[in-house]
Amino acid sequence: MAEFIFEIDGLTHQFTDGTIALKNLSLTIQQGKKIALLGNNGAGKSTLFQHLNGLLQPTSGCIQFKGKKLKYDRKALLSLRKQVGIVFQDPDSQLFSANVQQDISFGPMNLGWAKDEVLLKVEWAMKQTEVTELKDKPTHFLSLGQKKRVAIAGVLAMEPDVWILDEPTAGLDSYFSKQILTLLDHIHQPDKTIILSTHDVNLAYQWADEIIVMNDGKIIYQGDPATIFHHEELLHQAHLEKPWIVEVYQSLSEAGIFSVEASPRSKEELFQTWNLKSLE
Repeated sequence: MAEFIFEIDGLTHQFTDGTIALKNLSLTIQQGKKIALLGNNGAGKSTLFQHLNGLLQPTSGCIQFKGKKLKYDRKALLSLRKQVGIVFQDPDSQLFSANVQQDISFGPMNLGWAKDEVLLKVEWAMKQTEVTELKDKPTHFLSLGQKKRVAIAGVLAMEPDVWILDEPTAGLDSYFSKQILTLLDHIHQPDKTIILSTHDVNLAYQWADEIIVMNDGKIIYQGDPATIFHHEELLHQAHLEKPWIVEVYQSLSEAGIFSVEASPRSKEELFQTWNLKSLE
């Protein structure tokens, strides 16, 4: 039976200005999944993420983590944030130490690890995110892409059970976007859950085990990555385009070149399908 790491029931959040960002939202998140969260600006993605890390409290509704209802006292929140790491869309919200190495060290040091263990974890995280050469550089002198990688390294060093990443590849060039996704694939294990939000449907389609789509503070789709991109009405409602691989494959299928089957998930799969077709 699937184990749910998060179970959300009737979650509503209203900000002090009266804006209702989440509207009676219910959702289950299975442990070990790679999940992409899609939706237009203002759909409620960042607000949902902040609830999963305890940064915001529900106006109404219930959130369970590992089968227990979230509590918001200091001890409970410290325990939650050891297990659920979040990387914000704006890295300036996350970086505050004098230099890169100190910033990445902050989380592990607060976990009470030995100094030698912290140093090893930080060095490993810097190597994985390719920021070792920046370790002595003040964080306010970093570029946006460098800040993103340092923020990710800070969470990586803590080795949480759940990774939450808000637009992790926004502002990164193609090389570092691919590098971040490769890193996430590397750290993903059956007991590690990764949830990222993105506007890049191509990334979501290729990378995720499951896609969740939000619109106007509600969940309008949760399921496999292929099915959503065949629901024209849902795509229109959420202002989403189809991944280019899906569009190409559908066009080739309509032309009779391919039979209508599940679309390839990557460029490599598309080429493989094409090569197999050529051999027929």
